[in-house]
Amino acid sequence: MAKLSHEAPGSIVQLAATILENTRAIDTFLKEEGLPGPSLHPNAPATPQLSAEVDLCLQQALASIDELTALLLGPLGWLKLQVGHVYNMVSLHALYRFSIPTQFSIGEEASIRDVSMRCSDNGDAMSRILQHAVTNRFLAQPRPGYIAHSACSTLLSQSPALMDWVGSACEDLWPAASQVIPALLKWPELPALPSHTAFNVAENTDRPFFQALASDPQRTRRFASAMGLMQSMPGFEPLAALDAYDWASLRSATVIDVGGSDGAFATALKRKYPTLRVIVQDLPGVIESTRSHLDAAADVILQAHNFFDLQPAQDVDVYFFRLILHDWPDEFCSKILRQLIPTLKPGTRIIVNDLMVPPLGSVPIYQERQIRCQDLAMLALFNSKERSREEWTKLITATDTRFRINSIIQVSTSPLGLLEIVWTP
Repeated sequence: MAKLSHEAPGSIVQLAATILENTRAIDTFLKEEGLPGPSLHPNAPATPQLSAEVDLCLQQALASIDELTALLLGPLGWLKLQVGHVYNMVSLHALYRFSIPTQFSIGEEASIRDVSMRCSDNGDAMSRILQHAVTNRFLAQPRPGYIAHSACSTLLSQSPALMDWVGSACEDLWPAASQVIPALLKWPELPALPSHTAFNVAENTDRPFFQALASDPQRTRRFASAMGLMQSMPGFEPLAALDAYDWASLRSATVIDVGGSDGAFATALKRKYPTLRVIVQDLPGVIESTRSHLDAAADVILQAHNFFDLQPAQDVDVYFFRLILHDWPDEFCSKILRQLIPTLKPGTRIIVNDLMVPPLGSVPIYQERQIRCQDLAMLALFNSKERSREEWTKLITATDTRFRINSIIQVSTSPLGLLEIVWTP
């Protein structure tokens, strides 16, 4: 099997050969393991079930496909492709807004006219939107005038959380994305504030993202559901952070999951290391919601706390921040961390589990593009950023020189990194 290469193979024939070599390796593995092959049919698995070694073949094939596509299209064709992407969200938004995946059964052939008229009085416009969804494989078209479920729409019909994720992307992120440049022109000064974002321009509000969502319970619920789903996706699940750190060495330590939301990580941590005392802290409304569904057997303590206020807990051994600090500009991250200082004892550890922007050229460009898109989402919603190893180091050092970075690692099979910071007064 070929190793994952970040260098351009050099020609369209070499790229095609790389694609063939790696897809053969994937196909052989699936057949030998008796696993289903890739498919767009409704019963297809959500993701290919590959070993870590064969997953490298997948990444190499995708990297080569991406480059081959750009080369075959040429620069003008590639630009036209990017411009065309502007409208790809329209049909996806329609699937969410009109609950189209739940309007007909898996295996059923539904009349485009009937589905369109159930969604809107403008049946012509809706039928065109549905035809666009077919071209993006969001839906299938078994015969003219009819649609059926594809693998994508089947997933959406079976997962309310996935629908929430799509809905939040379409109605929270997408409108803000178009206002990134207008926001930069409107507020060019530094430091950039969480209330001076593309989201603020799109929503015509002076409230930061989370405050704006808090006034709309349905929108708040949807975003929380979407983020919960995201943290169950490959590379973002709690298991990656559990395996990347020596939690067993903490023995009976007290660990606070700051901004721990629904307690998913804390529950997994307590289950695997029962001698730890595990606390979840979050805003009062979040804690009440978590309390209503968290299994009492999880043996996790719930505390209401705003991390911009002074930390009330005492004698804490570890503060854990998972996908929290990337939501905030540097100045606000520093304030969050400084609120811990009055309660810190020598040797207290702060563990940050957050996205780590890889060094330039260390991953294929199609993977870097995904990370850069995530970075732009942070800019659009929060005026925050995804940080590189160097940027994390600069942030922690600038916050307080008594914070000593003990280690920074890239979690394997994940875009997230793990920083261990030790308080050394």
